[in-house]
Amino acid sequence: MWFLFSAALILQPGQPLPPILPGEVVELAPGIHQGPWEIAIPGVTLRAAPGAVLDGGGAGSALVLSAPGIAVENLRVRNVGRESDFYAPDAAVWLVDCPDCAVRGLVAAGVTTGVRVEESPRARVEDCDLGGLGDAPGITLYRSPEALVRGNRVRGFLDGIYMEYTSGGKAIENVARASRRYGYHLMFSRGVEVARNRVEEGRVGSAVMYGAGAWVHDNLFRGHVGPLAFGLLVQEQNDSRFERNRVAGNTVGMLVVSSRGDVFTGNQIELNGFGVLVQRERDKGSSALVFERNRFLGNVYDLAVDDPEARVVMREGRYDRVPPIDLDHDGAADLPYVPSSSYALFTSRQPDLSLFALGPGMLLWERIEAWVPGLAFMTLADPHPHPERAPRAAPSAWGLGLVLLGVGGGLWLRS
Repeated sequence: MWFLFSAALILQPGQPLPPILPGEVVELAPGIHQGPWEIAIPGVTLRAAPGAVLDGGGAGSALVLSAPGIAVENLRVRNVGRESDFYAPDAAVWLVDCPDCAVRGLVAAGVTTGVRVEESPRARVEDCDLGGLGDAPGITLYRSPEALVRGNRVRGFLDGIYMEYTSGGKAIENVARASRRYGYHLMFSRGVEVARNRVEEGRVGSAVMYGAGAWVHDNLFRGHVGPLAFGLLVQEQNDSRFERNRVAGNTVGMLVVSSRGDVFTGNQIELNGFGVLVQRERDKGSSALVFERNRFLGNVYDLAVDDPEARVVMREGRYDRVPPIDLDHDGAADLPYVPSSSYALFTSRQPDLSLFALGPGMLLWERIEAWVPGLAFMTLADPHPHPERAPRAAPSAWGLGLVLLGVGGGLWLRS
């Protein structure tokens, strides 16, 4: 039977979820508890003892929370339904109309979605360990402003963490690996902080899109190699700051598309095909960007601007390809490996082929074209470039993967 112990209601395996009072603490004893369950009482805390598992029954979400201030702690969930609709997937835990609710320490492997948050302002998802089937996001937040997603580990989902209409939210110190699409994906939001996350070895990369005022800092975006792969996509994202991020070993380090007022400062961009590629989406405006005090190390091309109307300012960057070449013979030090040759211009539109620029023939081609009168390819000057020593681990480690996965990958976004 139900009984109170240390102010908590202890629930034994095999017992159904009992009537609960507002603010009550329910503790799950070790063993298998049969779901699915729904909690619609405000202020309830559901706390799982070590060894306690909630079985979702194989259909729908295992646990639904739908009242203010509910907290779930240290729960293990298995046997979630397989509905993978992007906006309505079955989840280990689903928060709906659940303001100020929290999910902490959730463990769920082989699930469609780990945590689904919908219409739940100020929700918190923290310290969860989630493994997916690749069909839906691991943690998804929709119309849930000022939410916090912190310290989670997600792997094997379609998107690791997906946030849409989550203005004022934060994604802090998460790790996303082996995502089938985006490791981190932010859309239609203002004033979101994305900090100290690690996004590694996914199929496509991460994306910050269609918003404004984001602060993206101190993250790692690493190891996204293959057709149309990038470390970070910034698309129609305005008035945002990207600071002290490390972007390493991607086909394209940062892809910036039709974004205005963004500042990139103190980032380390290394061992990519293109370090930064700036493009314009069809029927959209050109980018206006500032890059200051960034380090470009060991990239095939440091920067490419495939938009003649883009306004890109470079200040005090550090480059391993020094001394820069005076490509337009005006006495100023231009950045090499901007689209400064016909080959670079071609690969800026199909970056999967950028690896071939490592060959001595391509480098000679560029050097000759730079001195041919009448050839005027786009260049960009940094008035105060600083020399750097290139990383000794050349791009060969990711280069083989780029050849195998990238060649024949199709035209880029503009095609």
